[in-house]
Amino acid sequence: MSNILIISGHPDLTTSNANKAILDAVRARFGDNVKIRELDKLRVNGKFDVSAEQKALVEADVIVLQFPVMWYSISSLLKQWIDDVFEYGFAYGENGTALQGKKLLISATAGAIEDVYRTMLPRDVSATLTEFENTAAFTGMPLEEPLYSYGTTGDPDNPAVARAIGEDHGKRLIERLEALGV
Repeated sequence: MSNILIISGHPDLTTSNANKAILDAVRARFGDNVKIRELDKLRVNGKFDVSAEQKALVEADVIVLQFPVMWYSISSLLKQWIDDVFEYGFAYGENGTALQGKKLLISATAGAIEDVYRTMLPRDVSATLTEFENTAAFTGMPLEEPLYSYGTTGDPDNPAVARAIGEDHGKRLIERLEALGV
């Protein structure tokens, strides 16, 4: 069985319904075969323990970046993590082969409903995720088809809707991971 590493880029997972439900579903299905790095808990005084993060990446076969789309991009927390951890000599450049061959799966949630993207915006969520094509190519990671869900902000008076979307997303993520042979 492959080692799955999920990088949770939600800036405050305690306030999340959908992303938390996704992680709960994956934990329930894969148990000890999944490691989840909750970045909102791992950044101390504005910094990550880069060597610990790199060690987790080296031990993984499949890397999932799980995050909410924020202003049509990744969260600043996840962006900082990538900037800090994907160092020259580790992820790219001379001797930077640590990530080569590891499967990369992008799993994102968008707060707005799909209709907003269709009627008010020039691009849908998938366009937001294209930046990872370059990241994957540069680091030698095969990029899997991204997985995303809309409408995860939901009604603040009814968080069950966002949680249900997260639970559905979690099932689809599990199916995708199982299809990858994990």
